[in-house]
Amino acid sequence: MKVKGIAYSRLKTEALADPEVHALYMAEKKEEELQELLLAMRTKAGLNSTQVAERMGISQPAVSKLERNAARASIATLERYAIACGTHLNISIC
Repeated sequence: MKVKGIAYSRLKTEALADPEVHALYMAEKKEEELQELLLAMRTKAGLNSTQVAERMGISQPAVSKLERNAARASIATLERYAIACGTHLNISIC
């Protein structure tokens, strides 16, 4: 994609050279990865959001909200979600 003759890849590279923009980009990327992880966990378990909600003892809209805003969830909530999907939460720091 080009914007006024500038390739998107060049525009992105230039924008990410700014440390503040880069930090915001990485934070958003990590949030998206966590959302994808939750969905993959649920899909692998063969569950829909209503079934996960029942197992967690919360409403289906609460599960949807959790999946959309996973980065804002507590570790305890993420652990409950993982258990509801038949797995466990493992946190590592690199």
